[in-house]
Amino acid sequence: MDNREDIRNALKSADEELRRAVIDSLHGKDLEDVCEFVFTAMGDGSWRVRKEAVNVFVAAEPSGHFIAELLELLRDEGNAGLRNSAAEAIVMLGARAALQLKTLAGDPDAGVRKFVVDVMGGIGGVEFIPVLLAALYDPDVNVSAAAAEHLGTIGDAGVVPELLAALAANENAFFRFSVLSALGKLGTPGPVPEEIKKLVGQDIFSKVLYDCLGSIGDHTAAPILLEGFLSSQKSARCAAVKAFNRILLRSDSAARQEFIASLRQFSGSEVVPGFMELLEVEGHDTALAEAVTNLLGVMGDPRAAVPLLAAYLTERLSSLALTALSALGPAGMDTLREIYPSADEKVCGAICTLFGKLGYPGGDDLIRNALRNPPPLVRRSAVQAAGQRGLSDCIPEIIGMLEEADDGFSGAIISSLQLLAQKDSHPVRAVARQLADSEQPQHRRDAALLFAALRDGDYLSRLVKDEDPSVRQTSAAAIGKLHIPSLQGVLQIALVDETPEVRMVAAEALGESGNADALEPLRLALRDDDSRVQCAALKSMTRLEPVAILDVIKNLLPAAGGLLMITCLEVLESLGDSAALDLVETVLDNEDEELVILAFNILSRHDKERILRNAERLFAHHHAGIRYDTAATLAGLPGQRPRAVLKNALKNEGNNLVRDLMKRLLKGGA
Repeated sequence: MDNREDIRNALKSADEELRRAVIDSLHGKDLEDVCEFVFTAMGDGSWRVRKEAVNVFVAAEPSGHFIAELLELLRDEGNAGLRNSAAEAIVMLGARAALQLKTLAGDPDAGVRKFVVDVMGGIGGVEFIPVLLAALYDPDVNVSAAAAEHLGTIGDAGVVPELLAALAANENAFFRFSVLSALGKLGTPGPVPEEIKKLVGQDIFSKVLYDCLGSIGDHTAAPILLEGFLSSQKSARCAAVKAFNRILLRSDSAARQEFIASLRQFSGSEVVPGFMELLEVEGHDTALAEAVTNLLGVMGDPRAAVPLLAAYLTERLSSLALTALSALGPAGMDTLREIYPSADEKVCGAICTLFGKLGYPGGDDLIRNALRNPPPLVRRSAVQAAGQRGLSDCIPEIIGMLEEADDGFSGAIISSLQLLAQKDSHPVRAVARQLADSEQPQHRRDAALLFAALRDGDYLSRLVKDEDPSVRQTSAAAIGKLHIPSLQGVLQIALVDETPEVRMVAAEALGESGNADALEPLRLALRDDDSRVQCAALKSMTRLEPVAILDVIKNLLPAAGGLLMITCLEVLESLGDSAALDLVETVLDNEDEELVILAFNILSRHDKERILRNAERLFAHHHAGIRYDTAATLAGLPGQRPRAVLKNALKNEGNNLVRDLMKRLLKGGA
């Protein structure tokens, strides 16, 4: 559609798609001819039409004259869509609009100045910092507050002194909120500035002030934040808690001890119950839940054991809560023991688990009684805890549960017996022998685990020849962990087992043995017809004789593929020396682009100059993604040669996406 009147009429049509299509047709046209229509469409009632108009304008690479005209659209108070489209276009233009924006920053219309400040913040260029600093003293608070906000977003910490000065000079609450928020994004940890100290005690600023201190404060913020724990406003208390925890976690050892000492003064006080109420284990504020969990442990008040138990039962807080409960010591465990009789099945199981993990002697009788508790969850937890606590008198009772245990419970029983074997080997050995004679493969696998705990190589040598491959596999793995030289031959025999899973485990076990005599059998295993066995053999040889592995890999590479090639590359990266990286370079000619990408990434991590050295062959690869990554890597290298190679590659590049990247990179380095 070329007739101007037709275009005007089409833009008045009720058909949204027609209006959008008309604007789309203006792509590539001289902006002098179509600017009228583009600006009209920027104020269209449809966001799709407005978006199309913005794209047409930006793609036309407008000169300063047109940018100035675009900025004038910011004055239109009757059409918010037009103003927003103009702002969006300016942000997309970025630094190209800097001169015109700076000129408009002193406009007498406060609304325009606010839009200009927002656009500068949206672009985020450091060239706007002087203008934004001046705008901190704009008579319109909306403008000054926006300037503070965007200074925080741009992220130049050099503006912190100016922000602090403005904070002291301007008493407007809205402005101070924006400045405190910006300081929280910019400041590096240090002593609390005097300008901020003067705001302490003003409830209106409490939350944002504590948030700010969490980012910029050091140990000198402790008294302010501790006072925040007592705030009547829950939001302020939560902010103080999170800030205190952030500073505690990043402090050095000496400062951390000061923080801990200041917090422990609350132990036993009425502050603790209020603190405990902030722990919402299912709440959306993860940072708060983590902070409260951590700080309750630091406080050391045994009353915190119950809410911390709830946190322990929550997956996202479990590890943190375990540490906190450990910090409470025996007094905290005493509290949990008291609530056990009235607790539900899940909580009882968790208490047993904690007593075992934390080594709480006062819970031993409770664990013994829990072994007879009807709910399986409680009994399983008690079984595990008995093993961890070394309660060898419980072995007969634990063994008695094996008969009716399901697979999950059976695993817990065997794990417990493995631990208890160190305390009293005789009953464990007896049950292991019974299991070894069972007709069920699962029982014989359990026997292998128990014999490993008992270091009984004779029985394991028998089980590694079992008719069931899963038993042989478990036995071979167990032998590998024992490091018994006399069993080396057993593993070498397992290395030619008919089942590849057994051969793989045998190869891994020979590597764990530390015995150089295993090298020759492992070398033979590199010829195995199963790649998993080959990979296990290669890794074990690397562990046993790393100095000789380069020659081994050099011989493998020409024929290697798939999983074996990946393992070769992983081993070469783990070595990381020049000779290893030379071998990685040889993979760049591989037809499998996934392997080339893996080799490329290894070279990028260790020596980007090797990418430059191999740029010609990489740019010749059929996979566009490799050519794209090569271009991006070269652009980050110093000197003129990477640029020359990139420019030459552009001449032969046929993929539009890669060509566009190359052009942008060359233009950016001009």
